[in-house]
Amino acid sequence: MLFSSARLLVGFAALAIALVQGAPAADAGFVIERNLVYRHVGSRTLALDAYVPSAAHGLRAAVMFVHGGGWQAGDKTTFAPGQRPFAPTALQLVRAGFAVFSIDYRLAPKDRFPAAVSDVGAAVEWLRTHAARFHVDPRRLALFGASAGGNLAALAATERHGRLDRGARVRAAVSWSGPMDLRRFDAELGGPTRRPFVESYLGCPPTICPGRYKAASPVTHIDSTDPPTLIANSTHEIVPLAQAEEMARRLADAHVPHQLLIIQGSRHAADYQAEAWAATVRFLRRYLH
Repeated sequence: MLFSSARLLVGFAALAIALVQGAPAADAGFVIERNLVYRHVGSRTLALDAYVPSAAHGLRAAVMFVHGGGWQAGDKTTFAPGQRPFAPTALQLVRAGFAVFSIDYRLAPKDRFPAAVSDVGAAVEWLRTHAARFHVDPRRLALFGASAGGNLAALAATERHGRLDRGARVRAAVSWSGPMDLRRFDAELGGPTRRPFVESYLGCPPTICPGRYKAASPVTHIDSTDPPTLIANSTHEIVPLAQAEEMARRLADAHVPHQLLIIQGSRHAADYQAEAWAATVRFLRRYLH
């Protein structure tokens, strides 16, 4: 989705003001509110940023974005990989008519699985509780994650046996380059060495704690009650295409509406956004509007 240079510059100017001042900012079409606390964990606070269309013509659908970074890096202002600013992503979704909420979550190795996915569930529940403030329909929420965030978005959308409240259920999920089966991740990469970021996130190698690898893998939680899901992946990137294909097969077996978007080449997550945006927006509009 493309915008005129003038309108895009206006949007970036408003965003820059918000980032510097830490206060709500607006252009002709949207408002930004930063650092809204959605959860207290001990003495720590977890926050999100809200990007909300200014005009309220009835209740709107909302998309909650979960950043990437190997479960160890990034924050709510970035769109991994490469620590890219989240602003273009938020602006594109807002201009498509969605309210957008980008969250921080606890990172490994200080906070290992299941901390991050629990935080995603808590953020969804917070938004559902505060939906009226943002003129959001609490029944029309989606999760959208990139890279490690894609794993968390898919996991939060499917896993509901002990870690997430039932209130964390969403209407749709989108994952760009999200690892879907951590048990097979290394084998499908074809390398002799385990991925250190996966082991750091889970706290142990797969031979020692296979149950944790299973629990952290969205493919192991799918059933017919899961929301429609879009999975995007490149053919030769760091996340093997087999991961996305297996997720699609499991969703098909469970009769869950889904779309598998395959991008040619080796680009990962944010690197193929030009090819993935139109299909992603169509998918979200189909299942949220």
